[in-house]
Amino acid sequence: MNSEYIIDKDHIRAINDRYGGSLRSDAEIETALMMGKGKSTFKKIAHLWKAILVGHPFTDGNKRTALIVALTILEKCEIEPDDVAKERIVSEITKIAKENIIDVNKIERLVRYAAKGD
Repeated sequence: MNSEYIIDKDHIRAINDRYGGSLRSDAEIETALMMGKGKSTFKKIAHLWKAILVGHPFTDGNKRTALIVALTILEKCEIEPDDVAKERIVSEITKIAKENIIDVNKIERLVRYAAKGD
């Protein structure tokens, strides 16, 4: 499946609304969506994770939003992480947020490992 139009800024905002956050700024999300165009599924998620986990565009629920964004994209691209992979995804989200990782290539490797185990 073409992953270009799986998720957009409004969908991401709607996901975050479920967690009680409110939008501070959507500039980083827009940039991440633009930077991900034409890239692999894992690179798209990496750009969005950087925007959400490091940029903190929402007042609350950034990590939970990043999780649901990743799972939504993976599912639409027919990559179905099992329970162990989902635990790795949560772990990597926490690591990126805690360590303030900004290197998109490193984040992409973490996403790929978390989702596929390789």
